[in-house]
Amino acid sequence: MRTLSRLVATLLLGSPAVHAANWFALDTLDAGSGVAIETDVDSLRQTDRRREVTVRVSYPEARQHPGGAWYRSVVATVEFQCDGRQAEYRDAVFYAKAKGRGAVATRENGRLATSEAAGELLPPSNLELLIRAACARPTPAVP
Repeated sequence: MRTLSRLVATLLLGSPAVHAANWFALDTLDAGSGVAIETDVDSLRQTDRRREVTVRVSYPEARQHPGGAWYRSVVATVEFQCDGRQAEYRDAVFYAKAKGRGAVATRENGRLATSEAAGELLPPSNLELLIRAACARPTPAVP
């Protein structure tokens, strides 16, 4: 039983929804859409000209995943290739309720898609906003 408890804890700690604890709501350029987009500010990682961040997207109504499952929100790692201004999403977990709550409807693991498919998760204007923010050059702090 103790081994099973440790296995469950390890799997949960590997979940993007568990790690993402510091959500920041993004202003949408299309507020009428009802889509809520949040990023975990603690998840931003940088490697050369690549950035990645965990994003949580909640939709006003249920949507159908290509695999058939219905979901209201998705938590995914989005990787940005700054030189080409492109995005890929991976490790996406789709939930039955908004804000990454409820039962897991389905999940996708590994490198999944380019900007076109990431645009299905995020409205194009918001995807472009995320690319610009993630790929911005850091500015030095003023003393």
